[in-house]
Amino acid sequence: MSRITQTAREYWGNRSLIFSNYYKKPSVFDKIFRRGIYERIAVAVKECKDIQNASALDIGSGPGLNSISLIRNANASHVTGIDFAGEMIDLANKAAGSEGVADRCDFILGDALTYDFGDKKFDFSMALGVFDYIADAQSLIKRMSQLTKQVFVISWPENGLRMFLRRQRYTCPLYHYNIENIIDLHIKASIGPDRLKIVKIGGGWATIAKK
Repeated sequence: MSRITQTAREYWGNRSLIFSNYYKKPSVFDKIFRRGIYERIAVAVKECKDIQNASALDIGSGPGLNSISLIRNANASHVTGIDFAGEMIDLANKAAGSEGVADRCDFILGDALTYDFGDKKFDFSMALGVFDYIADAQSLIKRMSQLTKQVFVISWPENGLRMFLRRQRYTCPLYHYNIENIIDLHIKASIGPDRLKIVKIGGGWATIAKK
């Protein structure tokens, strides 16, 4: 595991409960200044819902609340979440149990870039709040394309004041993008502009890639 990945894992392991509360108990501050968190899952739910009985992959599944939302709000048949922070996996399993959906989801401790999924592919996949921390964005988007049969959704942070402030607080590296970067990364993953939709959300963009 690279030092960058290790640092990100430690950071999110330590902040697992705080991050979970962004979803479960959002403050007024969260709703205003972190609205992208809620907007990006809304985009993902809409796209997943259009696929009947979708199998889904949630990369960087964190405390599992986005995975559960795909089951509850998009009627996904099964969701596999993967995250490299053990604390997040523990929270996700507890959340799935308390929501009564443990039979429709599983959570894997690992790195989506290197985890062996065998021959398994998913109808839908998403990586929300993940590319902020990925040094090799090209490898991950190619991996998502390989693992996905129909649609994948990614959130992308933009540069600006919020990114500047995050870099003052965070102990792990952060990355940002622009529209040109995003389009180029998709093209190199064999997703042309005609199969890509870009939606503006708080703090950046969400992309919808059609296979």
